Amino acid sequence: SGLGLAIVSAIVSAHGGSASASDLGDGAQVVVAFPADGGE
Repeated sequence: SGLGLAIVSAIVSAHGGSASASDLGDGAQVVVAFPADGGE
């Protein structure tokens, strides 16, 4: 339903990062990234 990704995206965004997902046909790719400096 995408609800899980929306929740993860909100949490990661609140910590200065980003999250995305791609449909690869035979699976999915989920990428979660945070800034190297820790956002501080």
